[in-house]
Amino acid sequence: MNRRKFLIASGVIIAAAVIGGLWWYTSRREGGPVTINLYTWEEEIYPDEPIVIDDKEFDTIPAAFEYLNPNIKVVSAYYGDQDKMVAELLGGRKADVIAPCLDYIPILVEHDLIQPLDTSLLTNWDKLYPVFHKMSTYNGKPYLSPSNYGTEAIDYLRPAFKENGLKEPESWYDFFHPDELGFDKLPNPRRVLMPDDPKMGIAMAALALGFDLDSDNDGKWELTDSQLDEVKELLLHQKPYVLKYSEEIDSELPTLMANGDVYMSLGWAPETLELKDEGYDVVYVLPEEGPLVFLCGNAVVKGTEHVEAAHKLVDFYLSEYVQGQVFAEQYWYGITNSEVVEKLKDEDPELVEGLMLDKPEEALAKGVFELPLDEGQEEKWEEIWNEVMST
Repeated sequence: MNRRKFLIASGVIIAAAVIGGLWWYTSRREGGPVTINLYTWEEEIYPDEPIVIDDKEFDTIPAAFEYLNPNIKVVSAYYGDQDKMVAELLGGRKADVIAPCLDYIPILVEHDLIQPLDTSLLTNWDKLYPVFHKMSTYNGKPYLSPSNYGTEAIDYLRPAFKENGLKEPESWYDFFHPDELGFDKLPNPRRVLMPDDPKMGIAMAALALGFDLDSDNDGKWELTDSQLDEVKELLLHQKPYVLKYSEEIDSELPTLMANGDVYMSLGWAPETLELKDEGYDVVYVLPEEGPLVFLCGNAVVKGTEHVEAAHKLVDFYLSEYVQGQVFAEQYWYGITNSEVVEKLKDEDPELVEGLMLDKPEEALAKGVFELPLDEGQEEKWEEIWNEVMST
């Protein structure tokens, strides 16, 4: 399950959309295929198990979409973090559909990279739980088609803790105090994996210190200068126990933990399931202070020449084939389509109950929602993070 400094490419971004509608109409009339570009997360291209439609199996989500939409071809690529996605779009990368999370919508809108959704083109839109309609809007317009949500919490390798007599973590406080868990007695105490991400790293430390990231309830994260000073001290306290600050923590975590190099890390349910399936005794624990909660989905890139085709792909990520078969059943993510949840109640009631899929507002309330940074905060958080990394 989130994962923020990015370089802004110079120059002017030109959206060439004037002839898009005519191109689409001509292609449809002549029966020619439309090609759209999808830029997304790796797991939103390659599920762990095939998608099944009409007794046919599809190894990728785009292939399943193409089966149902034979006049549309999807060219897909993936990124490991949203900073890379934003920077590449600003640099001119071609895309029609992207997969941002809620906290990046203001950035994408500010840089004129995405356009409001035409919800009349989304057959699943009215099936979403009402809370997600509200959360999808920015400046009064729906920019995000929310498809999945989940938690960012703590993964730890239980045998490593038991064999070395370490106290098992239960909180963000524990995560930032490996000394109190017994790491000092290890031959190599550097057994923690951290994200190389100012926003995530500082937010986790702030929660460990008991700070409210949205103390004024304005829907944005902010910390005072004195709070940031305390965060810096805590990050420095943890640093001697950190093996690596990773820019690709979701992809590096399984290997490093399977090899026994890392005992404890920021984690997500899919990575935990991957390790469990491979026979490793890995525990995914929701910290006492509350896990971080993400809400992600899809957006249409500004100036796409293929508005209808792009919306069809966005809509597919709201369908039972992706929401039920992939996000819920395979990744243990929360999903947004109420009709899919009702179907899962009959097929897998334990999953629905365990993930609280039919109670999204209650499930989301148990964590700390990832929100955009308030004005002026990004520079301050970057400064603190760079000071920690250089110390």
